[in-house]
This record gives sequence, C-alpha cells and structure tokens, in this order.
Amino acid sequence: MTNEQLYLAVGLPIVFNVVFNGVLFLALNSRMSSLETRMGNLEQSTNSKFDLVVGAIHELDNRLSRLEERFERR
Repeated sequence: MTNEQLYLAVGLPIVFNVVFNGVLFLALNSRMSSLETRMGNLEQSTNSKFDLVVGAIHELDNRLSRLEERFERR
C-alpha cells in the first residue's frame, strides 16, 4: 500500500463524515428555525384570543355592574 492509498483510506472517510455532519447540522438548524417560527405564531394567536376573552369578560363585568346599580336604586 502506497502512502497516497493510505492517505485516501484514512482521509476520505474523515472528509465524508465532516461533510455528512455539516449537512445534518444545516438540516436540523432549518427544522428548528421552522419550529421556532411556528411556535411564535401559535403564541401570538393564543395571546390575541386570550385578550379577546379577557375583553369579553371585562365587558360582561361592566354590564353586570350596571345592572346591579339599576336594581339597587329600586
């Protein structure tokens, strides 16, 4: 076995492994970024719906307070 063959036998799998791990890292990074975006959108949607529910409860409380005042006057 010549020196060049030895270098190829040892170096080629190392280079392949480095490239393969780089590709896997980029794919995983892309998926995590996508998941982060989806979670952010879900959080924003949940917060807006929560704000709507809180607003409706506040409006209902105001209406009940006015009714209580009206019935207390009688």
